[in-house]
Amino acid sequence: MKHAKTQTAIDAFYRNHGPCCAGCDHWRWINSVVGDCIKSAPVSGEERFDMIGISYSSVPPTAGHVVTWRHHLCGEFIDLDGAVKKGGAA
Repeated sequence: MKHAKTQTAIDAFYRNHGPCCAGCDHWRWINSVVGDCIKSAPVSGEERFDMIGISYSSVPPTAGHVVTWRHHLCGEFIDLDGAVKKGGAA
C-alpha cells in the first residue's frame, strides 16, 4: 500500500513538472522526494549524498548510486514508455 502511494505521488509530480528524475527510467525512488540514479556506476558513500546536500551522517553511508532530488534534470533523462520526452516534447 505504501509503495503504491509513493509511486502515485512520484507519477503526479512528473506529470505536473515534465522531464525530471521522477520520470526518468534511470531513477529508482527511495521515498517520494529522493532516489538513486542508476545511469552511472556506484560511488563511495561520501559522494553518494552530495547532490542532496548531506555532508555528514552519524551512520556512515555505504557506497551506491548517486542520490538526487526528484526535480533534478540532467542530460541523461530518458522515458521510453511515457508521454513526455527529453526536451518536453510530447
